[in-house]
Amino acid sequence: MMQENVGPQSKETSVNLTMVFFGCLALIVAFVAVDMVFFAQGASFKREGGGLENVSAVLYGVAAVVFFLNAPRQDWSRLFHIPAIMILFAMREMDFDKAFTQSGVLSLRLYSGDSSLSTKLIAGLVALFAVFVILRAVVVGGPVVWKEMRAGRLWPWFAVLAGALVCFTKTIDGLGRKLIEFGIVITRKTGALASLMEEVGEVFIPVCAILAIVACWKGATDD
Repeated sequence: MMQENVGPQSKETSVNLTMVFFGCLALIVAFVAVDMVFFAQGASFKREGGGLENVSAVLYGVAAVVFFLNAPRQDWSRLFHIPAIMILFAMREMDFDKAFTQSGVLSLRLYSGDSSLSTKLIAGLVALFAVFVILRAVVVGGPVVWKEMRAGRLWPWFAVLAGALVCFTKTIDGLGRKLIEFGIVITRKTGALASLMEEVGEVFIPVCAILAIVACWKGATDD
């Protein structure tokens, strides 16, 4: 009965989601292509500050904009953690988390070192805000995601995929360095593959977020 009621809208939204996905894909390809042609100078496209990292930051910004364009204004304050997370992740992609301090704002070295008290206080507030919005997203959004998933909605699957990609990319980040602590040495080829998977996985996190936002407020269902 649910599919009969929303079938036409769901088909229309599926077309919209396809267009959004390929739009994001085109943006990724464009950034990487421009970087490789004009800026890379033979370096890898997945390097720090390269096209892939930059387009990730841009896509997080796009996700925040898409939220405000699609979510009803009355929901903005209740769901402020969604665009906040997008902006925080964009800033992290641009290395803002460690651009103004000796260590990252989430690094214990910053607070145990000889940084000034004001630096520690500001960094601590930023870190607390980041932790707060992430926890709020889990506590507030988790039950809703589960409920909507059971109801056959499509958008929770994109949200879950985004979360899974976050966990996956963080797990394989610096894989060789992590494994060597357990006496496991991986080959250079394996390390390069893990690095590629990490960077590609990271760029699709905001893509999944954009798809989740669009699907949520356009009424798509998992037919």
